[in-house]
Amino acid sequence: MIAALAAFALLGVSTASASPEVNRALPNAERVGQASYSMLSVRLFNAELFADGGSFSWERPFALSITYDRSAQANMLINRSINEMSSRGAGNARALAPLRTQLERCFTTVSRGDRFTGVSTSSDTAVFYLNGAQRCEVRWPNFRRHFFGIWLAGRDGAAARLSAQLRGEA
Repeated sequence: MIAALAAFALLGVSTASASPEVNRALPNAERVGQASYSMLSVRLFNAELFADGGSFSWERPFALSITYDRSAQANMLINRSINEMSSRGAGNARALAPLRTQLERCFTTVSRGDRFTGVSTSSDTAVFYLNGAQRCEVRWPNFRRHFFGIWLAGRDGAAARLSAQLRGEA
C-alpha cells in the first residue's frame, strides 16, 4: 500500500478525497490543486479546488473549499469579497449592493478549522456550505469569474502563485 501511495505521489496523482458536500454536488470530482495562504508568516487558510476528472475549466462546474486556520468575522469576509469583485470589473459598491445582501445570508464568522465550500454550478450560480451544511445559493451575473477569480485568477505575486497551485499549474 505504501508503495502504491508513493507511486501516486511521484506521478502527481491526487489521493485526496473531496468533502461530502463536494461529492454530492460533483460526484466525479477529483482534487485539481491545493494551496495555503499566509500573511506575515501566519497561515490564514488552506484551499483546495475540485473538478470533474481533476481538470479545471472556467466553463464547467467546480468546487473551492477553504479551511480556515484563523478566525474571521463575517463582515470582513463580505467586505473583502465585494472589494475584490469590484476590482475585477463586477461593478462598484452601489451596483454590488444586492449581491452583498445575498452574501450576508451566506457568510458567517468562521473559526479555526471551519471549512467553507463554494460549488460553482453555472457561470451565474454557486451554492455555499459551511462544515458540510448548506448555507445558501447565490445568483449573480458572471459570479463564477468575479467571485471565484479572487482565488483562481490571481494577478501577481502571492495571489498568482496561489491561483496556479489551485489550478494544478505549479
